[in-house]
Amino acid sequence: MHTGKGYLILRDGRRMPLNFQFGSLRDEFRSGYLHLDTSSIDPAAYGDRLRMVCQDGTNIQLVVIHFSDRYLAVSGRALKSVA
Repeated sequence: MHTGKGYLILRDGRRMPLNFQFGSLRDEFRSGYLHLDTSSIDPAAYGDRLRMVCQDGTNIQLVVIHFSDRYLAVSGRALKSVA
């Protein structure tokens, strides 16, 4: 289990702080849970890809598989940084 902190960037520009747990770290692929208060997020925001930035600077493009007011179940891919 890979855990850490970061934030979710919503389409409207809001940054939501979170804790994450990824059970799968294969190459650039990620799947697991984002733990945050999602009660203020319109569920329509989950209809498109989202972006997460980890504390270490890794950017991850995500899709939401399942959600509640306390977590998001996600799958995604770490984006390669452009130098």
